[in-house]
Amino acid sequence: SGESGAGKTESTKLLLQHIMNLCKGNSQLEQQILQVNPLLEAFGNAQTVMNDNSSRFGKYIQLRFQENTVQGAKLSEYLLEKSRVVQQDTGERNFHIFYYMFAGLSSEQKEMYGLLDPSFYRYISGRFGTQEVAERWKHKYQEVCNALDMVGFQEQEQVDMQAILAGVLSLGNVTFEPEESNGCLKVSEASQGWLKAAAVKVDVLSQLVCGVPCSPVKPFSELQLFLCADARDSIAKVAYGRVFGWIVCKINELLAENVSPEVELREIGILDIFGFENFAVNRFEQLCINLANEQLQHFFNHHIFQLEQAAYKEEGLPWETITFNNNEPILNLLLAKPLGLLSLLDEQSAFPQATDKTFVDKLNSSFKGNLHFQPARGRVLGFSIIHYAGKVQYAAEGFLEKNRDTLPANIRGLFINSVTPLLIHLPIHHEPRPTLARVKCGHEARVKLLQDEKTHSLMVLMERMYSANPHFVRCIKPNSQKEPGVLDNQVVLLQLRYNGLLETIRIRRDGFSWRPSFEEFAER
Repeated sequence: SGESGAGKTESTKLLLQHIMNLCKGNSQLEQQILQVNPLLEAFGNAQTVMNDNSSRFGKYIQLRFQENTVQGAKLSEYLLEKSRVVQQDTGERNFHIFYYMFAGLSSEQKEMYGLLDPSFYRYISGRFGTQEVAERWKHKYQEVCNALDMVGFQEQEQVDMQAILAGVLSLGNVTFEPEESNGCLKVSEASQGWLKAAAVKVDVLSQLVCGVPCSPVKPFSELQLFLCADARDSIAKVAYGRVFGWIVCKINELLAENVSPEVELREIGILDIFGFENFAVNRFEQLCINLANEQLQHFFNHHIFQLEQAAYKEEGLPWETITFNNNEPILNLLLAKPLGLLSLLDEQSAFPQATDKTFVDKLNSSFKGNLHFQPARGRVLGFSIIHYAGKVQYAAEGFLEKNRDTLPANIRGLFINSVTPLLIHLPIHHEPRPTLARVKCGHEARVKLLQDEKTHSLMVLMERMYSANPHFVRCIKPNSQKEPGVLDNQVVLLQLRYNGLLETIRIRRDGFSWRPSFEEFAER
């Protein structure tokens, strides 16, 4: 764990290499486990203002052993930031793979996929930079292709995958306008070419956009225009999510252990999850990321302070209690039912008339006087939460829409009936659980509720954590400028304080470093 840019992903790769080196077992399998990283990073990582290679998903790697030899591995992924496909803030980029494709594909291949200069695409932000950067991306693209071959993707599957990515980019340029005859919305004349480009290789994208999300509601309104654009973006996010989910499935097929079910396997799990984030503008995604970090910090506190000190008291040892910064009140603020922040967000998301402003008003009235909540000043639509790692101000715009994660039911049907094999067979990435309710938004049944699924995903993850014997690797970010060889004392000290590492040092110094069982002691 650690802040965004503190080195979690790099540490995970080093730890994997170290474990593989110790095993000296199935060398081919060990190499495959190490070689899937470029693939995951290309499709799951992106440049942010805090980190040039930021993981925009969480991954849990389970290494399975028989007599100290790796027999297999399984990858679980959590909370892919699909919204990045359709929107990036200033100084940020889309997922790496899009830039690698532009740098690595030949002119003939670009023509085959209908790709033009990257500056034409609304979903692509950030300049392409120097020739040196382009060469590096070209090399990364080749790494991705090699990894796809190694994992077992057939040539046609790789073509389908890149066609979908190219189609997603073209889809982002589709706009809508009212028809003069009846005022209904249609795909604008100016963007008909983009729609055709999106549909050249991926049939479903054409069907999806041609009027499906835009039912004829008169008179034409800005809300209607917003719903059409929102449905278009939802299609792009689902398509990208399916590609990512497909890659993870193929990786797990490759790495699955080939042993008898009766054989007992032992396991080491490594969790590499996105770090705590505090940007100039913090949105719904940052709240979900920071909630995950709050839960991990609570897990750390539980093991290092609560269980440790309870064991000393149970043994009747003289012990002066070490106090620590307990973040349970913050988790209650976020997760309590029925009046926690996420419960209130669910409640507001269920009302078609609710807006981001009514949601913020509800928070301000519900959490008045709460020490970990602050209303925004002036006319700013937002709020602040005092997290364990410091105060974060959230911009509330888009909270309700992102929580609903709207995908009209008829669009889901078109995915199922697609003639592009990839889009048929895979379950929709992060499909909401069957037990979740549905709500009516206007006249379309829309899927409810993204954060329900996110919190469920986190609950499953935390259950895994609590059932294991944990070891903590705390990654400390040396400076805020992304510079090598520079250690900023204040930046480091702040992290040591809010992570509880100063108290951890005290409990390690004053406590008992080796605690054998009576049986072990007697035998020794």
